[in-house]
Amino acid sequence: MKSNILIAPCGGGRIPRNGASAKNYHLALYLKSKQIPLTVVDTEAWRKKPWILLRLLWMILTNAKATYIVGTDSMSAYRLIRFFNLLPHKRNVIYWTIGGAVAQWMKMGKVKSKPYQIVRYFLVEGEAMKQTFFECGYENVIVVPNFKNINYIPKRDKCHNKDNDTVQFVFLSRIIPQKGCDLIFDAMQQLNEKGVFNFHTVFYGPIEPSYEKEFQKKLQMTANSKFGGFLNLHDTSGYDILADYDVMLFPTFWSGEGFPGIIIDAYISGLPVIASNWNLNKDIVVDGETGYIIPPHNAAALAHVMKQIIENKQILKEMSANCQKKAMAYNTKNVISDALLTTIGLIS
Repeated sequence: MKSNILIAPCGGGRIPRNGASAKNYHLALYLKSKQIPLTVVDTEAWRKKPWILLRLLWMILTNAKATYIVGTDSMSAYRLIRFFNLLPHKRNVIYWTIGGAVAQWMKMGKVKSKPYQIVRYFLVEGEAMKQTFFECGYENVIVVPNFKNINYIPKRDKCHNKDNDTVQFVFLSRIIPQKGCDLIFDAMQQLNEKGVFNFHTVFYGPIEPSYEKEFQKKLQMTANSKFGGFLNLHDTSGYDILADYDVMLFPTFWSGEGFPGIIIDAYISGLPVIASNWNLNKDIVVDGETGYIIPPHNAAALAHVMKQIIENKQILKEMSANCQKKAMAYNTKNVISDALLTTIGLIS
């Protein structure tokens, strides 16, 4: 039986705490559920665990006929691709991209394009990424949006602690300025200065150490904000907690953004998303139906939309239903079809 080897961060045996690890975690679970033979080389925190590299080297050298699925967009992955090119026997490589960095790096000359000729298929998260690969000379590109194993949809009418007088906004991602955290604080301050107080924002996610002092300072300065810690969405109770909010805020301008999995999480819980017009966001969030698209780097635009929702909360009811319906389009079994797995050679 042909072997398949997934080389990707998958959480390191713990609950994944970022989008890349979560995507690979769901991918590995689904492929195994399809009875596809799969060995996972989990590269999470490999710098602190050098034995991971030794295991990876051994797997590559002793499995010349395996299919290798690369699931990371780091410079380490580029070095891995270059290593594959040095081997005497050509390896079968599928690049299941995370985010949109690789093609952009090629286009900007940050990485050389030629080593990627070893890749049989590039699986990318959106049409814009596919076009960039085309511009770099690669046509073996398949669009596969992000996905989640959706086994539970919370019922909005049974959410706990629902406050009908106050709009509850939520941010769920890595807590760094590039994900739009400072923009959220700026927008909140603008609203408070205008006398708009009947709203609250809770931040969930791992705090970047270099940003923690500034983040904590801004929390203290903004009365109607709070840090909620880490929200475990591998437990159905996590989605129940998320469903207790009204709207997700996602004004990101992070350079590595692709198809954010947290938008799927928002949809599962029935939360419309206010997202920046950044990378693939405008292809995922349908303006006026499942959320709102605002210009990037624009706290005033964010404040304007937040104020519209605060003053007319009823507009969220239909949007919430739209979101939960849309979520199922990104259920893993609806995204990773047997036809796709056949095309890339994982099933026959």
